[in-house]
Amino acid sequence: MPVDVVSYNPEWKRWFKELREPIWEKISDYVVDIVHVGSTSIEGMSAKPVIDIDITVDNWNKLPEIIKRLGELGYKHQGNLGIKEREAFKLTFEPMHPHNLYVCHKDSVAYKNHILLKKHLSENPEDFSRYEELKISLGNTASNVDKYTRLKTELILEFLAVEGVPDEELNEIRSENLS
Repeated sequence: MPVDVVSYNPEWKRWFKELREPIWEKISDYVVDIVHVGSTSIEGMSAKPVIDIDITVDNWNKLPEIIKRLGELGYKHQGNLGIKEREAFKLTFEPMHPHNLYVCHKDSVAYKNHILLKKHLSENPEDFSRYEELKISLGNTASNVDKYTRLKTELILEFLAVEGVPDEELNEIRSENLS
């Protein structure tokens, strides 16, 4: 089944704010920030219509309380799903807007690379176009979301290398996304 990649929707910014608000109210005293990441956060970028949200923490000791409080909002902790310092959560009921929710350490490779990729694509129109074209092509040909994500990895790594991400971090990302 093809992956649903659609044209940029300016409503995605509102979706993020609506999703962020109750989470922020519940956990703001335990976190650094709640950030809209991924392609839906990049003005003009075609994307899967799923909001990616990173909750950033500065201390992993806060995670048990965050898990408890997110649970009160209906989020079930799923663990790191194979990516270090990024804990995934999923709603136990149909969400108001489709989204992925993660808790990341503010100094983690996962979080830094979300921010660097967003910065790179926002500042480099040629790479923005290359990435968007690849996403649209893969959306039509990849048989599932996991394959779609794996097939984007090398281009993402190329952009992150331009942004100065060290080789050891690029290799960590490669192993997490291609395994």
